[in-house]
Amino acid sequence: MLTLTNCLFAIVASFQAARSVSGAGAQDHCVTDACIKPVRDHSLMQREAKTTRAELTFLARRARLATALPDQKGQVFIGIKSAPKSEYRSRRDHLRSSGCLKSIKDAGFSYAFVMGVPMSSGHDLTGHDQGGRDTPEERKNEEALLKEIEEHGDILMLSMRDQYADLTDKLIGVFDFGVHHTNAQYIMEVDDDKCVVPSVLKEIIDNHRNSNKKSELWAGAYLFNGKEYESMKGPTGITAPYFSGNGCMLSRNLARTLVEDDRDHTVLSGIYGTTADDANLGKWVKFAQEKHHIEVDFKQNVAMLRNP
Repeated sequence: MLTLTNCLFAIVASFQAARSVSGAGAQDHCVTDACIKPVRDHSLMQREAKTTRAELTFLARRARLATALPDQKGQVFIGIKSAPKSEYRSRRDHLRSSGCLKSIKDAGFSYAFVMGVPMSSGHDLTGHDQGGRDTPEERKNEEALLKEIEEHGDILMLSMRDQYADLTDKLIGVFDFGVHHTNAQYIMEVDDDKCVVPSVLKEIIDNHRNSNKKSELWAGAYLFNGKEYESMKGPTGITAPYFSGNGCMLSRNLARTLVEDDRDHTVLSGIYGTTADDANLGKWVKFAQEKHHIEVDFKQNVAMLRNP
């Protein structure tokens, strides 16, 4: 029986052979002097053919994740923010068994649970501890996560420690994946104790497209003006409207602007922001509006989220 990894190996080999053939005929399409007939170096072809098992294993891992992403050309990608501690497993299982995730798939949307590497309370990672090890609790949670990933294939692990202070990095991870690994036109983040209502999302998108064709979309359940609490201001006193972090959706180009065009400003949020990822998102959008003259259509609809 062919394994998924062996199938991927065959696909890669076929692709490389086709690429070699197509490269040989590329000069037929030359229309300028800059177009030079490609010369295939034999040693280079050998190196290209040696696709490692590790690379194929990575492709197989992505293929398993794709079982949760049935159509990466779907209209919406939903990053469900979860956590690696054992008590959050029950939340994920509840979403899997309640019909919530099925409704997302049936709507043609894609999703993944998003989390970072387990971190025990009190584990100090600030020192230069060469040869240091994860705590027994962290290793236990890591082993449990590996089994869950093998069982369900719907978890996206981020290369960061999962702690409250780094929620903003997790949010960046959601948008990064949505922009660079899916073709979704809208990217949503939501907490794992809420269920997205696809019919309401479609209604929001249709309404936006019909009335604000030139603007970007930012939709959420609860909109704050950013001045309700002193803690929202951050060290520089900047405030901005934002949607509550339990769930919001951005148009693809707006998300791309935040994680590509304005990436340095987004990542270095400690200059102007706080540990509140939702309020930081508001500051990112405000920065994008002012820097790139982007028009943003804010749409609030509490019905877009429900309890699972």
